[in-house]
Amino acid sequence: MKRLLLAIAFLLLPAQAFASSCVISEYAIGLRGGAQVAKAKPLKTPQNITVTATSAQSAALSGDTKMVRLWCDTQSAFEQGSNPTASATVSVPLSAGVPEYFDVGDLAVDGSLIAFILRP
Repeated sequence: MKRLLLAIAFLLLPAQAFASSCVISEYAIGLRGGAQVAKAKPLKTPQNITVTATSAQSAALSGDTKMVRLWCDTQSAFEQGSNPTASATVSVPLSAGVPEYFDVGDLAVDGSLIAFILRP
C-alpha cells in the first residue's frame, strides 16, 4: 500500500511543478509608431497568471500601457476589458509558446484587465 501511495504522489508532483501560466508584459509604446519591441523595457514587472479551465483575471494594466505582449506555456484564450471572462470556445486563441503583441491603446486608461482560460 505504501508503494502505491508513493507512486501516486510521485505522479502528482510534475503536475504541480508545471502549472500552466500566461505572462503579460506591458509597454508604453504602440505598434503604430514602428516599435522595436526587443529593445523596449516593460513598464513594470510582468504579470504571471495561472491558467486553468476557469477564467482567471490579471491585475489592472498600467494607465501608460499602449501595447501588451502575451505569452502562454499552453494553448489558451484571452479577453480584455473592465471585467472580462475568457471562454475556451469564443475568446481570442493563443498558441502555446508563441508570444503575441496587441495594441491596447486607450483601453488601459480604464484599468483594463486581461482574462485567460485553457483551450482544449
